[in-house]
Amino acid sequence: MPKPSFRFKQFTIQQDRCALKVGTDGVLFGAWVNYRGAERILDIGTGTGVLALIAAQRAPNASVDAVEIDDASAEQAAGNAAASPWSDRVRVHRMDVRRMNVSEPFDLILCNPPYYAGYSPAADERVGVAKHSDELLFPDLIAAVGRLLAQRGRFALIIPLNREAEFSALAGAIGLGPIRRCVVKYVAHRPAKRVLLELSREGGPVREERLTIENTGPFDYTPEYRALISDLMLNF
Repeated sequence: MPKPSFRFKQFTIQQDRCALKVGTDGVLFGAWVNYRGAERILDIGTGTGVLALIAAQRAPNASVDAVEIDDASAEQAAGNAAASPWSDRVRVHRMDVRRMNVSEPFDLILCNPPYYAGYSPAADERVGVAKHSDELLFPDLIAAVGRLLAQRGRFALIIPLNREAEFSALAGAIGLGPIRRCVVKYVAHRPAKRVLLELSREGGPVREERLTIENTGPFDYTPEYRALISDLMLNF
C-alpha cells in the first residue's frame, strides 16, 4: 500500500487524498525534462504536484502553474506547493485544462497524461480519470498544448511506447515534432515500455536516448538512473 507521504531531498509530497500517488514514471520524467531557459512552465494533470515541484527545483527562475481536474488532488497538490521551498513560484489551479486560457503562453509544458485507452476501466472512478484516457484524450491534450504553448516553446511528456506512433501523428498534424526522445526499460532484460518525448514547432534532428532503470531487479538501479535523480531522491 502506498505511503500517505513521500519525502524527497528538498520537499515532501502528502498524497493520502490524491487519486494517483508518486510513482517511478513521474519522478523519472520530471528528472529527464530539460528545463534550460524555462521561465513559464505548465504542468497538466499535476496529481500530487510532484512534477510541478521538481520543475520548481530544477528551474529556479521559473514560475510554475499546475492544473488538476480532481478536487481532492488539486487541494492536496496546492498544500504540497505551499509547504515547499518554492511556494512563491508554484500555483495550483483546480480546473480542466481544455477550458484554460492565458494572456501569456508557456515556454515549457509538461504532462504525465492518462493514457490507458482500450484497457479495462479502473474500479475507482477518481483513479480512472487520473490513469485512463476517458477524460483527457490525446487529441484534447494536443489541442490544449497548441493553444497554450509559446511559438518557440517545448512540450514534454511520457507515454507508453506502443502509443507513440498514434500520439506523434496527432502532434504532427498541428506542427509539433520531436526534438528529443528517450526509450525506457524498467529492467534490463525486459522489453521497453515507456518513451519520453520533447517536442517543438521548430523541429530539427531528434536526439535519441535510451535509459534502463534497474539492472536485474528491484533496487538494483543503473548508474545512469541514479545520476538522473540523485538531486531529488533520498538515499541516492
